[in-house]
Amino acid sequence: MIDAAERLFDRTDWWDLECREFASLRSVSAFRLDLLRRWLPGEWGNRTVVDLGCGGGFLAVPLARAGARVLGVDTARRALLAGMGRERTFLPVAGDLLTAPFADGSADVVLLADVLEHVVEPRLAIREAARLLRPGGHLFVNTIHRTWRSRVLAITLGEGLGFIPRGTHRWSMFVTPDELDVMTADSGLQRRARTGEAPVLWRTAISRTVVLRESPSLAVGYAALFQRISA
Repeated sequence: MIDAAERLFDRTDWWDLECREFASLRSVSAFRLDLLRRWLPGEWGNRTVVDLGCGGGFLAVPLARAGARVLGVDTARRALLAGMGRERTFLPVAGDLLTAPFADGSADVVLLADVLEHVVEPRLAIREAARLLRPGGHLFVNTIHRTWRSRVLAITLGEGLGFIPRGTHRWSMFVTPDELDVMTADSGLQRRARTGEAPVLWRTAISRTVVLRESPSLAVGYAALFQRISA
């Protein structure tokens, strides 16, 4: 159910600082980790987190180190091994994120980070995330808007200049904010926060690594927090 970009990331060198293929993903994940902690403040030690499409664990591993019980799901087995090698309390599971092997209402937080734009049927990923959430639990999503600007920045420039591995994205699979709102509402989720994400162009150009900032515009990428409002 994941597109061909998955094959680009089924590797064990996620945490190798010399590996350029993951430099941008490492950078944007740090930005999103800070955002997640601000939107969901407090201790993580009493939270169960399910990271759907976790890859090598750029979000999962820091949250596990913060004390959360973190379960990661991905079909990329070598990427899961990379995450497990960084933090033994991170519990990876090889499988399809659309059929996660966990009970209904078992998670306090579900992550769909850099995932929806690679899923053929994103509404099914949202439905699965909602199933896993306990009432009052939160879903964190970040993805890319389907606009001409996102196509130029993410694909033409980002992939063309080598900041992102070629073949990572397909513009037709990008998800608009309105589409995401409809999918989450249909799954019993209510939006609690949202922000645009935009590249800091000069820092990105100098470092040859995508660096993000918050933006009032949703025209490129965006992150959002949703809450399950019903049992």
